[in-house]
Amino acid sequence: MARPVAFRSAGVEDVDAILTLWQLGGVDHDEVGDRFEIVTKLDYDGDLFVVAARDDKVVASVMGTYDGHRGRIKRCVVDPAEQRSGVGRQVVAELERRFIARGITELRLEVWADNIGAQTFWSTMGWEHLEDIRYYTRSLRTD
Repeated sequence: MARPVAFRSAGVEDVDAILTLWQLGGVDHDEVGDRFEIVTKLDYDGDLFVVAARDDKVVASVMGTYDGHRGRIKRCVVDPAEQRSGVGRQVVAELERRFIARGITELRLEVWADNIGAQTFWSTMGWEHLEDIRYYTRSLRTD
């Protein structure tokens, strides 16, 4: 029988484990940029960055952000060996509890069009796909 999963806020000691998890989970991997994103997130709404650990190994993580209007879920990643175990649902439920505790009740997230597994996951979690929204991006980096 699998040992239970423990949920907690991510800490600086988790950065390498989270990077490894993201790589295992197929998240676009730019170690420098990803490391910066994680460390920056720990300093801003770090309580909304949740990791799930089993036997001291990070097996799932999810980032929550808040812009003063809506909460947003980013980078929900589950170790492929743990997928379909329920840990993804559990880590999202923990993040949602944290949003509610802060009075944040309207949430959004984005999923790449070719990520059918994620689309299925979020649909089964009760999330509604909005056909009428287009997502735009722009980089202001000069490097």
